Amino acid sequence: MGEEFEAEPLKKIKVLASNPQLLEALKDKGYYTLESLAVESPHVLLERVGERLISLDMAKQIVREARGCLKVEIISAAELLELEKQKKRYTTGSKALDELLGGGVPEQEMTEFCGPYESGKTECCMTIAMLAAKDGVNTIYWDTEGGFSPGRLAKMAKARGLAPEKILPHIYYGEVYGSEHLLFLIENTHKLLKEKEIKILILDSFVSPFRAEYPGRELLAPRQQLINRCQRRLINYMRAYKLAVITTEQVLASPQAYAYESRPEILNPPVGGHVVSHAVSHRVYFQKVGRTKRLATLVASNYLPPETVAFSITERGVEDVATEE
Repeated sequence: MGEEFEAEPLKKIKVLASNPQLLEALKDKGYYTLESLAVESPHVLLERVGERLISLDMAKQIVREARGCLKVEIISAAELLELEKQKKRYTTGSKALDELLGGGVPEQEMTEFCGPYESGKTECCMTIAMLAAKDGVNTIYWDTEGGFSPGRLAKMAKARGLAPEKILPHIYYGEVYGSEHLLFLIENTHKLLKEKEIKILILDSFVSPFRAEYPGRELLAPRQQLINRCQRRLINYMRAYKLAVITTEQVLASPQAYAYESRPEILNPPVGGHVVSHAVSHRVYFQKVGRTKRLATLVASNYLPPETVAFSITERGVEDVATEE
């Protein structure tokens, strides 16, 4: 998918071309492109716009026409394999970590970095954004815990001989205040993705606001529904705009596992439950094993084998472990 950004691409849909009020209402809710409507569910469209301006039948027609305006292909598995070989991959700064991920963080897939505090999740995200910016690639970085630091980014860039004033403009930052705010950001980011040609979307950390606002088992069902809604939107963006989506996750203690397990991802599993697990293409578990040294274990992947590698966090961000270490 991917028409060039136009002032009014939605006018290609007949009912919108003749209904300026509905057109403006859709834009007000974040629907700026044909892709944004094509990947939407009609009942969600109705919920967001309101019954005063749109009916369910009209929402179905709009979504159907939007999909009809975009190119839809049915291809063979052999052709799909060739397309997969052409996927862009973005470096983490460490060759070992890149190899763990099959050559780097892939576009059109969701990669999750999980692990305890100070294990390197945010540092890895910022390094990816910085090195992508070096090649002119734009990133949007949503921060739920205040870990993002432009000052740290500037120091990392200088340590690598890069000019911060050329790096930072390629990284767009959004502070997340809560779960509903996160959902709002996700549902209204179509125009930014298109206009700024965003290729990497980072959400650090994803489940944190939901954990804070939905404590206890009695709130588990609504929490997981909201998480699922956010992830489905991210998956749609990932496919429609060829994004590399990166999320980070906190971990929790699992005391019952101590009697029979020693693996860190079992002793301290990532939060979010099965809803999060099923949406992730690659889950990488980070451990701190020294002042600068970290271990990264690929604990789950759609097509890569489990493996553990070492990397370091230095003034340059994420990089390979020095020989003497």
